Amino acid sequence: MSKLKLGKKYSCFSVLIAISFLLGTAMPASAQTENSPDYVYLTYASPDPAHTINVSWRTDENYIGEVRYEIGSQNGAPEAYSSSMEGTGGVTTSEFEGYIHHVELTGLESDTIYYFICGNPDYGWSEELSFRTAPVERENIRFVVGGDSRGPYSGETRPYHWPEARDKITQLAASYNPDFIIFNGDFLSNGQEQPWPDTWDNWLGTWYKYARAEDGRLIPMVPVIGNHELPYPQPTDYDPMVHASNYYMLFNLPRDERWYSLNWGPDLHIVVLDSEIKSTTSISWALQLEWLEQDLAEHQDCLWKIVNFHRPVYSGGHHGGELHYLEDWVFLLDMYKVDVVFASHDHGYERTGAIDHTSHPEELMDSPKNGRIYVVTAGWGAPLYTGENSWFTAPDSPGRLGQVENFYHCCVIDVKTDETFHLRAVSHEGEVVDDYSFQKVVDEGALPTAAILAAAVVVVAIVIVGAFLLRRK
Repeated sequence: MSKLKLGKKYSCFSVLIAISFLLGTAMPASAQTENSPDYVYLTYASPDPAHTINVSWRTDENYIGEVRYEIGSQNGAPEAYSSSMEGTGGVTTSEFEGYIHHVELTGLESDTIYYFICGNPDYGWSEELSFRTAPVERENIRFVVGGDSRGPYSGETRPYHWPEARDKITQLAASYNPDFIIFNGDFLSNGQEQPWPDTWDNWLGTWYKYARAEDGRLIPMVPVIGNHELPYPQPTDYDPMVHASNYYMLFNLPRDERWYSLNWGPDLHIVVLDSEIKSTTSISWALQLEWLEQDLAEHQDCLWKIVNFHRPVYSGGHHGGELHYLEDWVFLLDMYKVDVVFASHDHGYERTGAIDHTSHPEELMDSPKNGRIYVVTAGWGAPLYTGENSWFTAPDSPGRLGQVENFYHCCVIDVKTDETFHLRAVSHEGEVVDDYSFQKVVDEGALPTAAILAAAVVVVAIVIVGAFLLRRK
């Protein structure tokens, strides 16, 4: 999807940076200009996080952005980095102040920490930052999932004021040193008009400040579009370039950016879908459904498959589940034995038991081997909702509704080499409110393709040897 390049508006960020400079609250020597990047964030523009990463940043001025990078710290000295990559110029929209620069780095080594600066020789550089590429070999994986950080509407109540809740959850997520964070939508209360102070600059600026691992590296984001990234009332089949122009300008993502997938190592396949297409008779819906079936078919032998979108299929919360229009997806999730489905939208936490809607609707299965686990994780700072538990709520789950008070939270996921999937819902106070894990059990009646081929080779070898021995007799 092409990025929008429209008019520029004045931003106060350059003034704040200039004041900071004059007061001596120094940025690194390589970045001491008023046009240096205001904030930096990482996404993936290609489905290969082992060898690529996308670096994005904001400036008041438009220019050809550049990233200089190296394995090993160069202390931010621009001339010291041996590798560099240029972008194509800043992008903006009529609703956004300033310019966003995207530069994709390719040909990287897997499972490696890189140090980099971004900016431009004539306008200044960022501080030295770092990231780590994904592995290609099997290893333990940790990531965080959550969503709904938007500011409150007038009259909405919350345990304590926004944006403290939002920022505390971002810090909490970073404290677990995840490989990446999946953010499941509703970044702002209005992603197009951006009522102050709930703006993209505010959100991405605090993400830049807090979404850092223990060693200081930036944590990449896997973004998912939510309904608040679009205007209200929401079109049933929205035009991305008209109704969600800020979102698609800010995030450089794979494919056409609305739905995409990527692999983290050989074991984990991650799918991102657009649940904001509300017309199931539209061309957009048909194209996404066709792509989803093809993607799941191509990755059916992947050990773990997770799917992420904003609106939940099952929820006992304020909005409720949306099975009535997501049933097309659920059929494919059942067919290709997806393991866990993450959604947000209903502000709180809820985990279902194992569900196979296609064969046993409204019935919990006895094991995750036989169904999908659906998780609502929507407590990143938006006002919390209430509701009721239902038939699909897991008996061992604390529930988001009824058994415990609703809480701000994120979900910390560990995918382990012993084939265990471990989920923890952690509250803003650091309490592990839900601790759930299950181990992958391979169905002997549905061996992976590789196992079938290996068995076939063994059988053929036995037949050949047997024929040879008989002939010698």
